[in-house]
Amino acid sequence: MGVFTKKQKQASERLYETEVKEYLHEQDGFKHILMINSFSRWANQAFTVENKYTTQINEVMDRMQEDGYEIIDIKLESQYDQGASGGATGFNTLIIYK
Repeated sequence: MGVFTKKQKQASERLYETEVKEYLHEQDGFKHILMINSFSRWANQAFTVENKYTTQINEVMDRMQEDGYEIIDIKLESQYDQGASGGATGFNTLIIYK
């Protein structure tokens, strides 16, 4: 795991503890949603794994499952030319869970 990947993982762990947990519903058998907004690596235009997004969303999903939630589905919407410089892709990730 590279230095940047470790930092992305740490940022995701902080996000989970400080924001995500607050919005997770009790495990009641109903379906619920969680929307996460994120960005791609800056100027990512290569045919490669989008490691920032992958690492961050995987970490949130891993933590949810460790806490006993069932991931039902993931929906993704991307928007180009986002961020302060306009050089990033914005991702809206909808996690449907029980």
